[in-house]
Amino acid sequence: MKNLPSIKQLQYLIAVHQHQHFGRAAQACFIGQSTLSSAIQNLEETLGCQLIERENRSLMFTAIGEEVVERARKIIDDTISVKELTKSFKSPLQGKLTLGVIPTIASFIAADIYQLCLSEFPSLELVLIEDTSDALLDKLEKGQIDVALLALPYNTQKFHTHVLSQDPFNIVMHQDYQGARDLKDFNLLPKASVFLLEREHCLTDHALSACHLNETGCINPFEAASLHTLLSMVERKLGVTFLPQMALNAGILQHKDMIAVPAQEDAYRDIGILWRKTSGRIRDFRILCEKLTPFFNQKCGR
Repeated sequence: MKNLPSIKQLQYLIAVHQHQHFGRAAQACFIGQSTLSSAIQNLEETLGCQLIERENRSLMFTAIGEEVVERARKIIDDTISVKELTKSFKSPLQGKLTLGVIPTIASFIAADIYQLCLSEFPSLELVLIEDTSDALLDKLEKGQIDVALLALPYNTQKFHTHVLSQDPFNIVMHQDYQGARDLKDFNLLPKASVFLLEREHCLTDHALSACHLNETGCINPFEAASLHTLLSMVERKLGVTFLPQMALNAGILQHKDMIAVPAQEDAYRDIGILWRKTSGRIRDFRILCEKLTPFFNQKCGR
């Protein structure tokens, strides 16, 4: 097989596409601009077509150039996967692992996960990143993180998803609040009495869905940016909210005059771990799942 593009050439092409500038792409690749330009030119000669149109200091990818970039990304991902596969086979759960966690999980168990990995996998360099579900899925797709911890259900079809545990929901109120005691149908809650997080936090949608709350009149238009703000509204007897068991077990209501009552039996969110289907570290991730499953069962248990 002669005259095939090299991995290095494809990496340079992707860098130019990402930065839309030869100079910045060269700096990102730690090479000179002339070296990068020559590599792209050689790539075009090898493929027999123009990938980039150059005019003075501007550039534009041709239609075929855009398609080659997409194919190049898949080739690079597969190449990295091969390297990860052999490394994982020889030394499971060693080196760097970047784990993304959503705020409504990280707030309660991030430190414990870090401690668990230090204890169970001393050769593992764990890096934790906290972000919203959408942002983490984007980072996962781009290879910026290795795995993600999310609350499900969520649109995760692009990735392999492994459910670790169920996290039951509870209705939380001030101990003197009378508008929600012994209520079986949450759609009968007083008008504007349900306080929730901003919609970018999946906890809101999960709570509404799991607790079968579809009466919009019950929901207060105020959207909290944090759980601290959310609980301050409830603590002033202005209404109620819904919290997962994980939050209660972490002591979020400690020293507060509030009570938590289990919601309906089928009201829960799943805690899942996700990774790219093309990843070569599947063995690593399955070992990690074996340790995280009992960990989350304990954190989410009533």
